[in-house]
Amino acid sequence: MTLGDATVVEEIVRDGCYVSDFQFDPPDLAALAGRVDDLSFVDLLDVGPGTGFGTTTPEPTPPDARHLDIVADATDDTGLTTLLLPGVAGPSEVDLIASYEDAFDLVRVGVDADDPHAARPLLRELAGLDVRTSLNLLKTYLVSPAEAIDAAHFGVEHGAEVVYVVDSAGGFTPEDVGRYVTSLTDTGAAVGYHGHDNTGFALANAVAAIDCGASYVDASLQGIGRSAGNTQTELLCGRYPSDVPREDWRRLREIEEVVESVYPGESGVAVDDVLYGLAGFHSSFSDQLRALAAEYEASFADVLVFAAKHDCSTVDDVRRAYEPGKQESTPVRPDAAEPSMN
Repeated sequence: MTLGDATVVEEIVRDGCYVSDFQFDPPDLAALAGRVDDLSFVDLLDVGPGTGFGTTTPEPTPPDARHLDIVADATDDTGLTTLLLPGVAGPSEVDLIASYEDAFDLVRVGVDADDPHAARPLLRELAGLDVRTSLNLLKTYLVSPAEAIDAAHFGVEHGAEVVYVVDSAGGFTPEDVGRYVTSLTDTGAAVGYHGHDNTGFALANAVAAIDCGASYVDASLQGIGRSAGNTQTELLCGRYPSDVPREDWRRLREIEEVVESVYPGESGVAVDDVLYGLAGFHSSFSDQLRALAAEYEASFADVLVFAAKHDCSTVDDVRRAYEPGKQESTPVRPDAAEPSMN
């Protein structure tokens, strides 16, 4: 599945672990990867420490081989990706990926956008693997869109099938993203977008990237990631509700507890609040909605998702429309009428 026709790359492991200095308790890492694997709209999980396999400072826990063993064992339906950096990763890290080749769908090589030639050794090493490769233009703002095109052509010439626009500092606007993504769509490579939220545009920028033809978009549960964080996965779901089945909204609510246990004190917009927004449902009615769910012997999650799906902006709206035991597994409706204010 996709969100807005873009493949979703979940960043809660690799970019998320910046907030924990690349430290995971193995059971927590397994639980996190396993819960992401349950989300049907997530196609790829970015794994490894923040600066990629081969990182020595800070020393990641668990070590690279054990980390990869844990996430590969915890995921069945979600492909893996990772980011390799020249000077950090080398032949031994490529060999490690090769030993899990069946689990990887994409391997990304990150270089500063003004030095694409630094990717050549790693792209050459990866050429022998049966896995797609990406050239990630870190700090894409260092170059103009025209220079980004030249860098993309270099990547394609050396085997990259994907080229990423990367807003490393989180300062892009949607217009900036549109210029870069649009410029790269004719380079012969699929285009990806990875953004940060330093100026509050992460979600709008991700949507702009998708609108302009990006095939991959990165997001992180609760927006957790380096610096001000990444595009928040739950908010991105809210922009493409027709692509999110009811079961996934329930799973997103459940995974909040796992994320909190792995990254204590780190949080973004709660799933319930996203659903209140989709329904036009004022949060002050939540206690009444919980009572209605108890009356119907239904889960609060199911009733709340129903409210969002059916544009029920009051408890009375839900009571009139909800039929206990007859709720099908359908996505939230994207074209609901404008809700009244409460």
